[in-house]
Amino acid sequence: MNNQGRASQILFHIIFIVFCLFTTIPFILTIIVSVTDEKSVVNNGYRFIPDHFSLDAFRLIFASSEIYNAYGVSLIVTLLGTGLSLLVTTTLAYAIAVPKVKYRNVIALFIFIPMIFNAGLVPWYIFITKYLHLKNSIFALILPMLVSPFNVFLVRNYFKSLPPALVESAEIEGANPLYIFVKIILPLSTPITATIALFYSLAYWNDWNLALWLIDERELYPLQFMLFKIQSMINYMSSGGNYGVGSTTLPSVTAQMAMVLVTIGPIILMYPFVQKYFIKGIMIGAVKG
Repeated sequence: MNNQGRASQILFHIIFIVFCLFTTIPFILTIIVSVTDEKSVVNNGYRFIPDHFSLDAFRLIFASSEIYNAYGVSLIVTLLGTGLSLLVTTTLAYAIAVPKVKYRNVIALFIFIPMIFNAGLVPWYIFITKYLHLKNSIFALILPMLVSPFNVFLVRNYFKSLPPALVESAEIEGANPLYIFVKIILPLSTPITATIALFYSLAYWNDWNLALWLIDERELYPLQFMLFKIQSMINYMSSGGNYGVGSTTLPSVTAQMAMVLVTIGPIILMYPFVQKYFIKGIMIGAVKG
C-alpha cells in the first residue's frame, strides 16, 4: 500500500472513530444521568461522574405493577403484530411480483394509493370504531398498522430480483404456488424479511398514538403510552400541581433518561440478530424491480 492509500485509510478510521463517539457518548450519558440524583442534575447539569447516585427514577417507574402489565402488552402486540404483518406483506408482495397473476398491476395501484393519499383521521377513526369495533381491543393496536405499502413494494422488488429459473424448474417438477413460496422463495428472502421484521417491530414497539385514540382500559395500555402517562404525571407534580410538590422532589429529568433505557431494551437485544441482513435487504429491495 502506497503512502496515499495508507493516509486515506487512516483518515477513514479517524472519521469512523469520531462517528462512533458521537453515537455512543450520548447513550453512555443517558445511562449515567438515569442513575444520578435529581437534585445533582438540577444543580450541576449532566455529568459523566455525578456527585450522587440514585435509583429513584427507576423506583418511580416500576413503583406500580401496571408498568409490568404494559410491558407484557407491548411484547404481545410487537410479536403478534410483526408475525401477522410479515405474513400479509410477503404473501401480498409475492402475488404482485408473479407475472402470471391477473390484475397484479391493479392490485399494486391500490396498494400504492395510500402512500400518496389518505382519508384523514376522522373517517379512519369512525371506520375502526363503528365498523370494525376494535375500540378497547388489543387488535386495535395491531390491525391499523398491519400492512405498510412501502414494505410491500420493498419485498416485491426483492422477489422480482430472484432468478425466474428457480420457479420454472419447481413448476416443471409439479410444485404448486404455495409450495414454491414457502419452500423456495421465503428461504431465499431472509435478508428482506429480516429487514421488514425490524421495521414492523420498531413501529409496533414505539407506537402510542393508537392507544391514545382507541384504548380507554388501563390493562390494555402499551408500554410507550404508560410511560407517557407517567411522564405527564411527573411533570404535573414537579411543577407544583395540586400537590404542592417542589421541582426537586421528584426525579423528572432522570426519569426521562430512565424511560429511554426501559423502552429501548428489547430493541437493542433484537437488533444485532437482524443487522447483518439489514443493508443487503434494503439495497436489493430498493434497487431491483
